[in-house]
Amino acid sequence: MTMRKRAGSVLFTAAAAAAVVGMSVGPALASTHLTVRVSHGGKYTATAKTTTLKDGPVSVICSTVGKVPSSKGSGTLSNGTHRGTAPVSLGKVKGLSFNNCTSLGSQVTTKVMKQPTLNADSKTNSKGNTDAIITGVDVNVSTTGCSFTVTGSAPGYYNNKTHTLTMKSGKLPVRALARARLTVSNVSVGNCGGAVHNGDHPTYNARYTVNRKVVIKSS
Repeated sequence: MTMRKRAGSVLFTAAAAAAVVGMSVGPALASTHLTVRVSHGGKYTATAKTTTLKDGPVSVICSTVGKVPSSKGSGTLSNGTHRGTAPVSLGKVKGLSFNNCTSLGSQVTTKVMKQPTLNADSKTNSKGNTDAIITGVDVNVSTTGCSFTVTGSAPGYYNNKTHTLTMKSGKLPVRALARARLTVSNVSVGNCGGAVHNGDHPTYNARYTVNRKVVIKSS
């Protein structure tokens, strides 16, 4: 693989990973009204040991090094009832970051351009799982000879027993009510060596542990 293609692959992967947060929410599968009750809320911090952004054969991996997590976010989850058509907003994710990211052995730099939003996207099942979407993501990714932007929304689910937010592509524990996906745009001239293309829809996987016992019940 040429240096240019390698850099493009790295960039692309990181961009997607950095996007832990970038995508556009598609139209709701059903205009479903949700009543979401939050308890044990307040200020929180969520960290992930590893995050992976994948587009075909290319992967961008962010890892925890020492006390610096691969990804970190914070915010406030207000106690009480939130009502609306799915997805229902639960609050902004502040201070989102992606750290120690590499692709094919090269370092990737990411910059989160705005605060995304955490949303509930399903009813809660008997195991305490509620589908979630992180919307409003806007992340710039760059590496030597390559740059691009990842925007949109990422699907996942929150578990009340483990107090974890799992970002996951594919089948979720509960039927999602709104679609979510990441989209790549603003790819630098040359398509980053042919490894990254405008319109790509990478997947994002990570498991965030929340530092407080937040309970989310949606009906």
